[in-house]
Amino acid sequence: MKKIFGYFFIIIINYLLLSFFVFTFSYLSLINNKTYDLLWVKYIQKKLYINGLVKIWQINKNCSKFDKNLLYAPAVGECLFSNPEFITKLNFDRNRRLNMIDDDIGDDENIIAVLGDSIAMGWGVNDDETFSYNLQKLINKKVINLGVSSYGTVREIKRLKLSKFYDQVDTVIIQYHLNDFAENKDLDINKTYSQEEYEKYFKSKENNLNIVIFLLKNYKKSLRLLFSHLNDLFFENDRKEKYNLTEHLDNLEKVINLNLKGEGKRVIVFLINPPHQEIIYEENKKYENFEFMNFKVQKEHLFVIDDHINKTGHRYIGKKLSSYLK
Repeated sequence: MKKIFGYFFIIIINYLLLSFFVFTFSYLSLINNKTYDLLWVKYIQKKLYINGLVKIWQINKNCSKFDKNLLYAPAVGECLFSNPEFITKLNFDRNRRLNMIDDDIGDDENIIAVLGDSIAMGWGVNDDETFSYNLQKLINKKVINLGVSSYGTVREIKRLKLSKFYDQVDTVIIQYHLNDFAENKDLDINKTYSQEEYEKYFKSKENNLNIVIFLLKNYKKSLRLLFSHLNDLFFENDRKEKYNLTEHLDNLEKVINLNLKGEGKRVIVFLINPPHQEIIYEENKKYENFEFMNFKVQKEHLFVIDDHINKTGHRYIGKKLSSYLK
């Protein structure tokens, strides 16, 4: 028994030493903008990133500003936005994210409007790498990108209606996300915001890390991440997160019927379905005022630790939308 306990003790000590080395390597690499798709390292870096090291676009006051109708909106001009896996420049005018190549729109030109959150906006990609611009190039029709990080569908539609291009839009493409549900269910599209609400929102998102406590907490969590990663690798299908879209789409239908019905615009909604999720919905169901698509993306379409699609993913979504429209 003493030998067994001795071996067990040696195994535990070695595991703690190994985990400390892997955690230290993962952290130091991450703060030096290096990410690795390696066993254990990827999961540690992802936890560190999500739990406090990620920079959020709308918290950067060079990128967003107070807006009484939308709480916040993109600041006009260029802003620099970076995280460990990307360094990007985003350019906005009062209505949209620009592609900085072919932004001119004639007064009588029919156009497509893309709505959505940070994915549609183009978190992590440059102006000419968004799926909106990829779509514009493929179909030879102007596409305006109205996506804004963390908006739900209600504010997305409100931003569209406030746009000077609204009457020229004949097709609306909405990039839906599972986290849109709460806003879509509860938010009145006519709500206005105060400066105090804006400041409160930003204060709630401020990241005042005590780095020692942060690292100790995350080191403790990292001890079991090796086993989580192995489980995901060997039992991928069993470990998928399952989401039923029925309530999401029923609620979305109400939002679209209330705000876009009878406006003479074709409305297309799509969801990006990453490999770790299984989306459940009635594939053959027809909706009165919109068309729905579920786009399955692969590992190569995503950043390593950031959950957003990368420029390869944006090209893929642009092609999928182009094929659907054609």
